[in-house]
Amino acid sequence: MANYIVLMKITTEGAKNLKDAPQRLAKANEILAKEGAKITAGYATLGQYDYVFVVEGPEDIAKVAKCAAAVAMTGATSVETMPALPVMDFFKLVAEI
Repeated sequence: MANYIVLMKITTEGAKNLKDAPQRLAKANEILAKEGAKITAGYATLGQYDYVFVVEGPEDIAKVAKCAAAVAMTGATSVETMPALPVMDFFKLVAEI
């Protein structure tokens, strides 16, 4: 399994229907589960992004892209997804150079 950081901004449409966010999150969890992924942490944030999620999912980036596209198509948020490598794994790679 791989880790991904998902950054989201609430759209104007999403802001109009902010009280529906818990139902949209439940729907996002269903979408992720179909592709073998799950949210392991989620935060509402202040600043450039409104939500930050940590997602564990398949290493197949196409499946993760499919999930991100399906969530973005709801129109409530814009989605930016980044693969994430645990920092100690990164340090091990650097040590091999």
